[in-house]
Amino acid sequence: MTTKFNLDTPVGNLLETVTRFSGWYIPNHGDRPRLKIECNGKLEAAMEWGSLRPDVCAVYPGDPQAIISEFQSDLLYGNDDRNREINVSIVDESHQEGELFKRTYRVQPFNLRTMRPRLFEIFDLVVCSECHSPLSRTGQEIACVECGTRIPLRGEAPHFLCEGGTPCLRLTERTSTHPYSSEVLEILDRNQDNLILDFGAGHASRELLRPNVVYMDAVQYQWTDVVCTRLRLPFRDHLFSAVVSQAVFEHLPDPHHTAKELFRILQPGGIIHVDTAFMQPLHGDPWHFFNMTQHGLRQVMAPFEEIRSGVKSYQFPSAGLMMQFEAILPFLSSRKWRKQVKAWHTQCQQGAEELDRSLGEVGRKTLAAGFYFEGRRPH
Repeated sequence: MTTKFNLDTPVGNLLETVTRFSGWYIPNHGDRPRLKIECNGKLEAAMEWGSLRPDVCAVYPGDPQAIISEFQSDLLYGNDDRNREINVSIVDESHQEGELFKRTYRVQPFNLRTMRPRLFEIFDLVVCSECHSPLSRTGQEIACVECGTRIPLRGEAPHFLCEGGTPCLRLTERTSTHPYSSEVLEILDRNQDNLILDFGAGHASRELLRPNVVYMDAVQYQWTDVVCTRLRLPFRDHLFSAVVSQAVFEHLPDPHHTAKELFRILQPGGIIHVDTAFMQPLHGDPWHFFNMTQHGLRQVMAPFEEIRSGVKSYQFPSAGLMMQFEAILPFLSSRKWRKQVKAWHTQCQQGAEELDRSLGEVGRKTLAAGFYFEGRRPH
């Protein structure tokens, strides 16, 4: 059976220090693939798969996976790789599909981007995520002094990954994560001299970066300080004065456990602020697990004393409804329904404020796109 695969970038045979590998792939086995990049036979990075590709769907209209066939990941090279020829392969580890692509590249001289200003040294904050023992660093190698767990490094960011995990890099990402809400900005402004954790920070704009904030995510973006996919967080107890987290908790496999971990690393009296999805379609595919009602979010955050919770203006029902319309459109093959949904989206967008106001407080909570919770760790 012919492999349906295409590499869009990079073009040519010369690689930068950080290079985006992207393209599309429709697996013959019909399941979600597990794509990885290998350099000279060694696993280097995991690839994200599942983004929309309407152009591929137009070519393969009978294949249900064509619409979500895009893959992407970055590759980062160390100093020892400068001016070297390397063999890069892309493999699908699912169903023993094996090697999909192989090419020999030449790597340009090492030129990693400058780190942002920080008021902390990341290796003073982290511990082994398995046994919470100190870590030992020698050059580009990190290991736990007690259990021997090894932690991969990409640039200066340690990757605390689930067993068998491979680093996923998006260092060349162009789009930025949503800006901080006014409630989060208030917390950041009150704690300018204290250590704060942005849990699930995504790709923040450079102008929004703060030197006292530790940016953590499951994927390494340009400004990510720590990458973690493990349930146990790799930080010392009572480390942070505040934790903020926007649009992350729906992507956690065990939000109750994560809330307890955030309680552990927060100082007594410290503040936590979380917002998460309710009436929203699948996003961040495939890692979207639990949408929550306000009662559900309160239950998850039960270890904390509630300060306030509810619906923010950008979580009103009109926002969730427009997300639904935007999610529906790429999958519609009917021109009639595409036209109708586009009209609904335009009408909802133009009348969003009126729609939300007419629903009233109870209607806005019943149909909210999401909810927020702000709490305090008891003294």
